[in-house]
Amino acid sequence: MKNKILFTIFFLFIGTNINAQKADLISGKWIFKKALNKEVDEAGMAFMKAEVIDKWKFVFKPNGEFETYMMREKATGKWKLSSDSKNIILTGIEGGLKEFKILKSSKDELILKLGLGEFLLKKILE
Repeated sequence: MKNKILFTIFFLFIGTNINAQKADLISGKWIFKKALNKEVDEAGMAFMKAEVIDKWKFVFKPNGEFETYMMREKATGKWKLSSDSKNIILTGIEGGLKEFKILKSSKDELILKLGLGEFLLKKILE
């Protein structure tokens, strides 16, 4: 019984530690740089270049708050990683809860699936 408890505590600690490390990678300022969907039509790509690419920014703060800037609008709320660290969950924004799937994360690149779109974000170093 004692071994089961220690085993469970050990895995909870490891899971929490991995989640915290992933959150550290995501914290920072990010800008959308490229749409990765191959099936986006010409009109959709024109809209992305005009309104999203190099314009839509996210700031994920270490305290769990975020800011986003798109189409000259600012929105704020809370962010957290899902328990398996595969999604970023945003709350407190218009339209309710948003969940973005993390396809790739590194110290300077983040690939997110937002609805039907897949986007490459680059970290802004200031």
